[in-house]
Amino acid sequence: MITADGRAVRPRPAIQVRQHTLRPRGLAPLDALVATPPEPAGVLVYFPGFNTTLGPWEIAKCAHLADATSLTVVVTEIPGMSRFADPIPRTIRKEMLRGRIEAWAELNLAYVREALDVGDVGNTEYLQVLGYSTGCSLAVASLPVLGEWGPIEGLNLVEPVAITERNIAALQAHNLADWGRMPRVLATNKGHEWVVAARRAQEREPSVRYSPVDLVAIGQVLATQGLLDGLDAVELARVALVRGSRSSLCRLRDYDRLHDLLCERGVPGPTITVDGLGHQLWHSFPVIVQLTKAMLGDVGVAG
Repeated sequence: MITADGRAVRPRPAIQVRQHTLRPRGLAPLDALVATPPEPAGVLVYFPGFNTTLGPWEIAKCAHLADATSLTVVVTEIPGMSRFADPIPRTIRKEMLRGRIEAWAELNLAYVREALDVGDVGNTEYLQVLGYSTGCSLAVASLPVLGEWGPIEGLNLVEPVAITERNIAALQAHNLADWGRMPRVLATNKGHEWVVAARRAQEREPSVRYSPVDLVAIGQVLATQGLLDGLDAVELARVALVRGSRSSLCRLRDYDRLHDLLCERGVPGPTITVDGLGHQLWHSFPVIVQLTKAMLGDVGVAG
């Protein structure tokens, strides 16, 4: 069990984070961030959550992750959800409306691969994979391909959603319940001037945009237990799981089931609960710092 502790937050890390606009093979543009520590020990591929803008707030997170792990952190916008507002290709959307994520993940990986190239990122002989919320599903669906780039030393899933069957109405109700818990999450950032400044700067940035039909397609993917099915199809060296104790989108009984399935397979790794917070816990910087240590504390030189 972790409780948000403001004493965990360090001064702002002096890590270079570069933003790139990607257009692989003539695909629609997406933004990416690459955070590079002084002596990279490997790569952390980070899949963000729904409605994530790669502005000052994500830059702060990536800088911290790179500083704390000595891994180069690579993250892209989610296809169909970018500041450019380009839709998900129709053929991929049709698959998603059937609850299938594979084609969407393959499209996302085209951008991740491009980010590695334009960011001049090497040393993929050591890979960690991190997903939050929607990003958990994309991360798991990407594992077969990522495993071809280098051995995956660890999978880190923060608030996975697609671990149970539910209808779109229930998914939306759970999402609204968790949004109502956001003020408590943001309150944990108070007292850290640089963290609050990054959050405020983000609020002045344009949001990502997406179409209603793409929103429905993403919802159909998240309303399945596709993440469980994806995990069942791959070899796993280590998996860290994280849930907020008050989360509605990642419910306790479903989380416990995921934990039990991994235990039955003999997959090591911590199963962590963040006390008092809901699905939006990834917006608490003290929690992010504590989770980085709990999930990735044995990685690189800084852990």
